[in-house]
Amino acid sequence: MKQIRFDFTCSRQVPFYGYLCNQYLNYRELNITVGEQDCRYFIEAEGEQSDLEALADKIAADFLISLWLVDSKIQLIENREGSNKPLDNADADQAFCQQCFPLFADNQSPLFADINMKCECCQGEVHLSEHAKAQTRNSLKDAAATLLETGELTFNGTALSLTPIEQGGRRDKLLICNPNTLNAHFIVKDHQVFALSSLEKPLIPARPMHSHPKLNAPMYDLSFAYDRELAVICEILRQKGHDFIFFAPGLPRRRVAWVEQAWSETHAPMDTMPSMATVLTDTPEPLHDDAQFAGIHAYWKKGDIKLKLSKEGYSDVERDNAGICALHGGNLESGRNKNVAVLYLSKKFPGQILTLDGKKQSELFFALPVMPDTGYEIYHQLEQSPQRKVLEKYKAEFPEDYMRLLDLKLEGPTDNLQSLWAIAAVLLGLPAKALTKDSLADALLASAMHHKGANAPRVDYPLTKGEAHRSLNWCKTLGTVMSFRLADPSDPHKIAFGMQDSLADFISNWIEHVDQNVGVKSVTLAGSEFSNEILARRISLRLGKNFPLTVNRKLAMDGNNLAAGALYLKQRRR
Repeated sequence: MKQIRFDFTCSRQVPFYGYLCNQYLNYRELNITVGEQDCRYFIEAEGEQSDLEALADKIAADFLISLWLVDSKIQLIENREGSNKPLDNADADQAFCQQCFPLFADNQSPLFADINMKCECCQGEVHLSEHAKAQTRNSLKDAAATLLETGELTFNGTALSLTPIEQGGRRDKLLICNPNTLNAHFIVKDHQVFALSSLEKPLIPARPMHSHPKLNAPMYDLSFAYDRELAVICEILRQKGHDFIFFAPGLPRRRVAWVEQAWSETHAPMDTMPSMATVLTDTPEPLHDDAQFAGIHAYWKKGDIKLKLSKEGYSDVERDNAGICALHGGNLESGRNKNVAVLYLSKKFPGQILTLDGKKQSELFFALPVMPDTGYEIYHQLEQSPQRKVLEKYKAEFPEDYMRLLDLKLEGPTDNLQSLWAIAAVLLGLPAKALTKDSLADALLASAMHHKGANAPRVDYPLTKGEAHRSLNWCKTLGTVMSFRLADPSDPHKIAFGMQDSLADFISNWIEHVDQNVGVKSVTLAGSEFSNEILARRISLRLGKNFPLTVNRKLAMDGNNLAAGALYLKQRRR
């Protein structure tokens, strides 16, 4: 007789794992106990070797890979930690699982397109909408036929199309119909494939293969089918030879970023608002009853931080507080509340570096400047700067790109890296889906991904000293970019990569400087700019050599983490 424990350690709560643990309390062959401790789910059992092996096979079949799974193991134990009491916060919230998916989503199965089929594992049929319940094999075949005949279809609020869907210059989203051909169309790594296949079915950014015959945008957001109806439609389209289609989901999908060798949520769908069960016992300031930030309401209740949607958005006054809120949000995970720093890089709030010293006093060390929002103004400021000579040489050498710069209009806000990347993409002559900030920033990112060499030019990111904090001399940065292109116009990829690599190096130097005054014990990484996997990786390599890096994976990097952190501000935000 042996006693063993199956452990599933996650970075945040996975309700479906809790649900599966509860299901195993009904496993009659063995005496089962279960438990959950700080997002670690476990199942314990005692029995003969053969019975335990059968249990292990069943658990392996039931526990699908989650985005938030960071470790799993089986170990011999002497004493049990769990009980036969069902776990809280456990929900069979899955549309389908690996047991029922082959039955209703494989055209060779006799249950193909049986949307209402019952699954003993996930009970996905319980969560079907009325629209889904009404679908039959014929209705789904008709929907797929309409899509193939007309080229587009709106199905239960989701737009499907054989051609790109106009979304205001934003990145196209692709629904993968044939996962087996994924590597034939896109450059994806193992961790991205696992994420696409995970329970959560997030959107994953990926670059298409070079000179792809149908995909000419620099980047796409990919997703596997995330509900039963779409899974069947995708299978029908796969039979017709379609490996992917364009789509615009009716509701926002989960977006994630690969940061510090694990997945973090950058933007949470509106219907997923996890709570923070851990808070600092020694807070920088008394915890407020409630706070609102970025359209999310955080409130303090019975020792936990609860989160829900707010009808209010954010004001310009709040924008300047995003960095300190992100710092407090990171402290919830690290357990520190002094001698810490945050590197906050956001697409919609000011990019900042802030610190809390040993006396828990905050200081803003660095903030990205507000960039001009038109090409004419960008050119004017460059012309008035010491970069004038290189600008004139650039204008003479690349007149088409100069004219393209004059046509540029950046959507606000512009105090972010996205704006800098967009301008640089124009200066490097990179092709983009549209002359918009997001499309151009994608072009620069894809170009940087294309670089294969170990070395890259060192792009300058000089600081400017203001009355309150330091900022970036962006004219000098862009001047360096123009100089490198003039020196070698044949390889823009190494310059695009050099912009990411050099910035990571400068950031590391800046925080080392801060460390001399503050004594930095850890650095929190936060903000939606970390969806740029190259920049995230280079920052981890450079900054992680000298400082422990913290990411609050229980909350989104640029959303509910700000609302939770706002509870620690010295003044209430409402």
